[in-house]
Order: sequence, then structure tokens, then C-alpha cells
Amino acid sequence: MIKIWFLLVLLSVQDGDPLIYKGIMGFDSEESCLENGAMAEKFMLEVEMRRGLGDERTVRMESFCIPFDIFDQKKKTKEFES
Repeated sequence: MIKIWFLLVLLSVQDGDPLIYKGIMGFDSEESCLENGAMAEKFMLEVEMRRGLGDERTVRMESFCIPFDIFDQKKKTKEFES
């Protein structure tokens, strides 16, 4: 098993959808995940501002790095030669 860090960003917009979530790829370290979480939050907030949602409504956002064990994927070898 290999441990990855799965980045999950939760977003709630006042008078809008109660909960929006974005799952973003796994990272090999918690530090890498946290760095990408900060960038993802900034990007998502910028998108909401472009939509005009942030000007009139309050936007609440938080990111989480969740440890997760995955199976090691071995490269498949060719069983049949052409």
C-alpha cells in the first residue's frame, strides 16, 4: 500500500448552493497537498468573484488534505506478442 494525500476543497456561498466540493488529485506528501490546497482555494475564489458571487454574497471555503492508502499499481507486462 502507498499513502497519498487527497485534496478536498469545500465551498459554501451565501444564498446559493449549500455545499460545493471539488476533489483534486492525490499528492505524495502532506506538504505538497497543503501547498496545492492554498492555490486551489485562491483559484476557486477568483472564479467565484468573476461570476459576481463574491461581491454580493459571502463565500466560505476550506480545504482538507486527507491521508488515504492506495494499492501499488504494478506495470502490466505484455502477455501476448504479436
